[in-house]
Amino acid sequence: MAEVGADEPLEYADGDWHPVEAGVPSKIAVPGEEEYVAVRSFPLPGVVMAPRHIQAGHVRSALREEVVELFLSLSADVVEGVPEIPDADARASERWLMLAQAADGRGRQVQGWVTGLDPYRLTAVIAVEGARRLAEGGAPSGARTPAEVFDPADFLKFLEPFGVTWQIK
Repeated sequence: MAEVGADEPLEYADGDWHPVEAGVPSKIAVPGEEEYVAVRSFPLPGVVMAPRHIQAGHVRSALREEVVELFLSLSADVVEGVPEIPDADARASERWLMLAQAADGRGRQVQGWVTGLDPYRLTAVIAVEGARRLAEGGAPSGARTPAEVFDPADFLKFLEPFGVTWQIK
């Protein structure tokens, strides 16, 4: 993430990618938080997948303001000192959240989120289940995003026994 943070954030608008104005902060409502959370645009790699499988007029990625500051302050020495794999106790207590918000031209909005524990463990579960589903056949050929190949709700339901919760409202 330290390396990615050196890149200029982009947003998808009007059918193409454009630079995001530097330092454009905003605030969003986050499930489980009493107050709005300050976020800032950040060049998250996954944002490039959204316009491939949904019709979107505007897509931008962001992280909590304090996380962006942390990533931007990392030096090469600090990055080299971070263990490749955090210890199991620390991983088991780590909670992650991904949130998506969408609005149409008439002001209707929808928000979806997914959260869970131990992102390292869950990444392995997702990779194995994805490979299993691909091996069963029926997926379209070519380079595809996960949402183009797997039904998102069905995949998220599979992850629930692994501590994943999700909601669309």
